[in-house]
Amino acid sequence: MRKHYAVAGIVVAILVAALIVVAGSRSSDDAASSAAHEPSATPLPTDHPSVGSSASSPTDYAAMVKLLEMRHAKDPSDAKTAMDLADAYLMTEQPTKARRLYAKVLASDPGNETAKVQLALALHAGGSDDQALGLLNAVLATDPRSQLAHYNLAIIYFSEQKSDLARDEWKTAAAIDATSAVGKSAQNFVDWMEDGTDGPRPSPTKGG
Repeated sequence: MRKHYAVAGIVVAILVAALIVVAGSRSSDDAASSAAHEPSATPLPTDHPSVGSSASSPTDYAAMVKLLEMRHAKDPSDAKTAMDLADAYLMTEQPTKARRLYAKVLASDPGNETAKVQLALALHAGGSDDQALGLLNAVLATDPRSQLAHYNLAIIYFSEQKSDLARDEWKTAAAIDATSAVGKSAQNFVDWMEDGTDGPRPSPTKGG
């Protein structure tokens, strides 16, 4: 029997989970590489679900955005801060501002794959699913093993209630690298979907 999912409310949580995972993944990448196009991790409050057990309040996110806006104002050319701020805008439901910053990063660094796939999420959050899907598919045409592109594609499919396609994309993301933060999160979502429960989703950072 086909499983059905309560999509309303879940999609926003999954989007935030994705941003948390991306931030953590970028933090690990930064520790291993000093490549100019790799942005740093988004600073999250200590009581954020990805860090502790209690949920962060809207005030925490507002403070995070304010801090990053100050940093960005001091050095608008810093791509890392711009990416962090764009992620923070997405987490606080400001997709237009996020889109502009991702586009700004891409204007100076057209090959920044992370900016491309995150721009797709901003487009999706702003209601432009066709553009978002086109961008992700273009990334995957060039780099079929882009784990984050598969992961974000799953988010869009899930929001469109295309559960089978979403699960397949998360499976692909997990198969690319099961040990990465993105891979672990993708597998958690696959397991949750295949359990067929409507209960709480697994933590996006569980196991890593």
